[in-house]
Amino acid sequence: MSLFAAPISPVKDSLTGRVSRLITGDPTLERLTRQLRLPLETGDKERFSELKRQTLPYVTPCGTFSYRKSDRLLAPSGLVVVDVDGLDSTAEAEALRRQLFDDAYLCPALCFISPSERGVKAFVPYPEHPGNETPAYISEHILGVMNYVEYVYGDGETRGSQKVDPSGKDIVRSCFLCHDPNALFRI
Repeated sequence: MSLFAAPISPVKDSLTGRVSRLITGDPTLERLTRQLRLPLETGDKERFSELKRQTLPYVTPCGTFSYRKSDRLLAPSGLVVVDVDGLDSTAEAEALRRQLFDDAYLCPALCFISPSERGVKAFVPYPEHPGNETPAYISEHILGVMNYVEYVYGDGETRGSQKVDPSGKDIVRSCFLCHDPNALFRI
């Protein structure tokens, strides 16, 4: 995947493990995450969004790109991202992080709490077909994973308040990283 440091300067990295170490143990990211969450305590979602875009690094989990555009895919990562938002509490996000990580169908490589503490991001592998991993192929798997998560963990009346973020269907979607000392990483 491609790792982009704020404000948007590409650093190529193909190792999910490095991203996991950044999320769980980087002191700078921990400090930025704490500062970023302060506006949420006062309900200032606009300031939170602005700070998130200005300060947090992000990745393109679906692959490496020469430019953040789907037709500039250099190499697929074998991963798609699912982003669940709108949870009622951090405790609910922590529980869902564990549920998604333990899901035998998804078998995510990485699950972590989102910058707002009211969501979860999961990097989910898909079946690789060397030479046939086009943006359309990857998008098909993104939609499949999103539909599965929405169905199993979704926002139906009896299934909780969470909502899968539909912007994740774009293969060049940026996924902001934040400090989560309890992120789950599959070796």
